[in-house]
Amino acid sequence: MKISYNWLKEYCDFDLTPQGLADALTQVGVVVEEIRPFQDDHCLDVEVTSNRPDCLSFLGIAREVAAITRGKVRVPKADYKAGGSTPADFDVRVEDSELCPHYTARVICGVKVGPSPAWLQKHLEAVGLRSINNVVDVTNYVLLESSQPLHAFDLDKLTGREIVVRRAVKGEAIKTIDGTRRDLTPETLVIADGSSPVALAGVMGGLDTEVGESTTNVLLESARFKPSAVRRVAKRYVLSTDSSYRFERGVDPEGVDWASRRATRLIQELAGGEVSKDVFDIGSKGTKNTVVSLNISRLNALLGASIDLATARDILSRLGFNVKVKEKGGKEVIDVTVPSFRGDVYREVDLIEEVARIYGYDNIPTDTRLSIHVSERSVYERVEERTRELLVGWGLTEVVTYSIVDGSRHQRAGSFSRGGGDALAIRNPMRKEENRLRQTLTANHLRVKKHNQDRGVPYIKTFEISRIYLPKEGPEKLPEEKTILCMLWEEEGVGLEKAFYSLKGMVEAIFSALGARGVLRWHGSPGEPFEPKRSCRLELDGRELGALGEIKNEVVEEFDLNSHPVMAELDFDAIVAGADLSTDFQKLPLYPPAVRDMAVVVDERVGWADIKKCIKGSGLQHLERVEFFDLYRGKQVPAGKKSLAFKLCYRAPDRTLRGEEVNEMQKLVEDKLGRELGATLRK
Repeated sequence: MKISYNWLKEYCDFDLTPQGLADALTQVGVVVEEIRPFQDDHCLDVEVTSNRPDCLSFLGIAREVAAITRGKVRVPKADYKAGGSTPADFDVRVEDSELCPHYTARVICGVKVGPSPAWLQKHLEAVGLRSINNVVDVTNYVLLESSQPLHAFDLDKLTGREIVVRRAVKGEAIKTIDGTRRDLTPETLVIADGSSPVALAGVMGGLDTEVGESTTNVLLESARFKPSAVRRVAKRYVLSTDSSYRFERGVDPEGVDWASRRATRLIQELAGGEVSKDVFDIGSKGTKNTVVSLNISRLNALLGASIDLATARDILSRLGFNVKVKEKGGKEVIDVTVPSFRGDVYREVDLIEEVARIYGYDNIPTDTRLSIHVSERSVYERVEERTRELLVGWGLTEVVTYSIVDGSRHQRAGSFSRGGGDALAIRNPMRKEENRLRQTLTANHLRVKKHNQDRGVPYIKTFEISRIYLPKEGPEKLPEEKTILCMLWEEEGVGLEKAFYSLKGMVEAIFSALGARGVLRWHGSPGEPFEPKRSCRLELDGRELGALGEIKNEVVEEFDLNSHPVMAELDFDAIVAGADLSTDFQKLPLYPPAVRDMAVVVDERVGWADIKKCIKGSGLQHLERVEFFDLYRGKQVPAGKKSLAFKLCYRAPDRTLRGEEVNEMQKLVEDKLGRELGATLRK
């Protein structure tokens, strides 16, 4: 918005220099970007934000200046002499009141179109506009004065003696005043006469009905159009005019008729003519102004200031708000009636902002201290971070997959999906086929593998720590949200059995690194989507933790994969609950360990976890650790049996253990395994 320094003084008295005016406006949020000299004047280029269309006018800027300088705004006169009559056969209709809620038209007959007086030309030139003729110049002058666009038609060039505000008909076209023919669509709102469109509503007038030297009778239009409709038309035809710029941001509902009356007065003064007593006013309704309450304690709490009620009241009054003080709950509250030209103010915080900017941001005290409160990371965060470090260190890549999935059976077949029932549906899916909350991460990771496979990456190693959503019974029940650790492991040239035990070892290493309390136990087959003969479920002290195994053939074929990945899906919440990240200081050992190997034959049902628990429960004082290293099934082992081999490490803190002592402890371990698990030494 370009503002003439001298022209602005016609609406408000102030003693500020052009630079002082620019600084003062900038301080209250109306930023002046540039000041340019123009003859004996100065042009200020003001940046107006989209929420302040009232400042796209001299009167709007004058209100800001008056608030700053404690001056008064002089609103120009808008009365005129009326005496003539509109032609009896002339009519105005609005067929689309949604896109044009208010339309006014005044008829001025017997005007004499000619050059504008010097003062008017100078005002327009100061802000970069070219003078055209006295009638058109008046419409531009009032637009800049009030921010209300107007348009003047040559009444005698209107066919059918009527004006109709309607949507264009397919196949219609218009030649706008810039000389360009524009084909219209039914979405375009136009101003039409009895035969064809004569203006793009709110954007640009038509060439055929523009006011020229031969014009004697004028129809003056002032209206309010729906901002989004004007924005669409301006964008469609790549047109940005002073009118469209203001209509897109919204005009003052109460300014529509005032601007029409103001322009009529000026046309009558500069071009003569007789104004019809009849006024076409369609859609005019009394505006119900918004009333917002302002609590002074709330204002000061938000700003960190000490502004009293009288100051706040004075500032709002200077800005044109109607202010009343009343008592509410034992406290004085300001009831503020918002004027129609300030549609951006409708909340208490908006009023607080108005007070703050006029009061002066520099006058609001600031506390430069920065309070920093260091909070300790939660156990969950520490376990999650440690798990990520381990998995990335082992060569796995973290992925993030979608929570909203399709309803295929693979999305229902997971370690925690409870029998493959239907997942929860969402009401507003972005894609019709993906409208369910996931119950498993397995299917998503298989899709990740397929995506990489199709792009030349045949083998991947991935992991994800994310939530799944398990439905509960009852229509109003929210889902059970469970955080899951999902891993996919495969490696070129590595057999499935080795891959299985590699991933199994990673899971055990995670529990070991997290200091998990309790005994891990692998057992049974988890079912879909795992291969029954190479998969198992995992428990921690009897609590179900998830499953691990090779993806079965049917699933591999349905996903069109080139290999059988091994996957694990674990309850991460349970992992966190079982983790112990506390550390105890231990002295470095001074004496060497005594290491013994032992191989025992046990029933197939006995797992390594059972053996380890049994040994650690033997109460041996100098037993430091137990390490599994071999599993054997073969000719030397009876059917239904297996051989497990492990190392036992003994160490005393104060001396070197004698062989006899170690042998005695070995014998105790052997006897305990025999009694509790039926284990025998392998010969």
